[in-house]
Amino acid sequence: MFAVDVVVYAEDAKPADQTEKITYDDHVRPILREHCFSCHNQNQAKGGLAVDTFGKLMEGGSSGEVVFDGDLESSRLWALVSHAEEPYMPPNQDRIADAKLEVLRKWIEGGLLENQGSKVSKKKRTNLAMAAPSGGAKPEGPAAMPEGVWKQPVVYTERPGAVTAIASSPWAPLVALAGQKQISLYHSETNELLGVMPFPEGIPYVLKFSRNGELLLAAGGRGGHSGYAALYDVRTGQRLVRVGDELDAVLAADVNDTHTMIAIGGPLRIVRVYSTETGELLHEIKKHTDWIYTVEFSPDGVLLATGDRANGLFVWEAETAREYLDLRGHTDAVCDVSWRPDSNVLASASKDGSVKLWEMVEGKQIKSWGAHGGGANSVAYTQDGRIVTAGEDKTVKTWDGNGAAQRTFGGFAEPAMKAVFSHDGKRVIGGDWLGQVRVWQSEDGAELGGLAANPPTLKMHAESTAAAATAAVAAAEKARADLAAAENVAKQKQAAVEAATAKLTAANTAAQQAEAERVAADAKAKQTAETLVK
Repeated sequence: MFAVDVVVYAEDAKPADQTEKITYDDHVRPILREHCFSCHNQNQAKGGLAVDTFGKLMEGGSSGEVVFDGDLESSRLWALVSHAEEPYMPPNQDRIADAKLEVLRKWIEGGLLENQGSKVSKKKRTNLAMAAPSGGAKPEGPAAMPEGVWKQPVVYTERPGAVTAIASSPWAPLVALAGQKQISLYHSETNELLGVMPFPEGIPYVLKFSRNGELLLAAGGRGGHSGYAALYDVRTGQRLVRVGDELDAVLAADVNDTHTMIAIGGPLRIVRVYSTETGELLHEIKKHTDWIYTVEFSPDGVLLATGDRANGLFVWEAETAREYLDLRGHTDAVCDVSWRPDSNVLASASKDGSVKLWEMVEGKQIKSWGAHGGGANSVAYTQDGRIVTAGEDKTVKTWDGNGAAQRTFGGFAEPAMKAVFSHDGKRVIGGDWLGQVRVWQSEDGAELGGLAANPPTLKMHAESTAAAATAAVAAAEKARADLAAAENVAKQKQAAVEAATAKLTAANTAAQQAEAERVAADAKAKQTAETLVK
């Protein structure tokens, strides 16, 4: 029987010509039998995945579907066996032969046919085109910018801590950076410090602007001690409300589109939703089994997405906190989520290295790609539907709405932790584990400077300005002295030139006079000679 199986495999698993149907029964099953059946069969389905029948393979595993009709990039089976993503499959083995991979590729791209009688599905592909933003249009009047916000830092350290949060205003050239007990506000076009907001509760692990850009949400605290979330007025820097009284730092938070609810989460594994008007606890969500890393309301305020360290990713009805979707597909911690501006698609970034896009009607994964080796730490949409990510590979990357790579921004010595677009999408701001924050031109990748999460104190700034002024004065005086010396040298050289010119003129005059005397002498001598001849 074993010999027969080998012969059948040799016949069936060969790459077929371009016109031959590639099917599960004839081509794919022999490959899976050799490499996958021992761990993924109906009697022993690791990760809830069995691949020994077509039906079971189509069902997927505990993390969701593993193959998608015609979509190679979103098919996790392909990502693992081709070693595009970890954990590599089969485990502890070299990658399977290229010829076998080619069979799998053709099978997925050819429509996941079961047998020779199967027909390619004509089902409509998911439309990734973005609809009109649902979070409201740009507010009337000037977009909110700091006006007279105090610029004195609460704390200054010689070395900054890891970048825990970066936020960009949706309508203004304004970026917020988290620091120790403070939030620094910068102009995204000039890199100028515009103000510092205190966060006395500890380290802000979350910064998010409201959908209209008028408010800034900060959440964080002290690990193992306390956690809170607070709303600030962007124009004045005034704190408006504080909610939560956690026994650990808040790691995830967001404010809804109407500014009436704030949701928070963290190591306690509970999502709590508070009223901003009364501070009352409205809802508690207790389904998460591990630390909650990310929380975000949809732009239209209808849904609330939450993700945790144990790869849990859920979507809830914002008003009722009822479960709406359980999104399965990630195999490691869900680090961040971001809603597309039209509220129809949710992007998630995970320690498994992937970014996934989910549609909100049935909760289906519509796109998946390996974004960062070692893990994707953050994901954020811009107003026009582009995506920016940061990851363990020490890079920040931008993608179009379909997940196609646009540009990679490097230069970090440690993992990139957070990244955002500026309000107009023309700049990308990213920060790393060492506290370095860089600004790039999104179109060509040119680096435009950096921002400090621990800006200098006013005294230090004044001393630096004074030192710079003193240095400038000294440089100006030296320049004047150098100019005077140069002018003196020039005058001396001019005098020497004039003296030499005078001598030359005198010499020429003497030569001319001598020549005249010679001519006269010759004439006289000639005359004398003629007289003597006569």
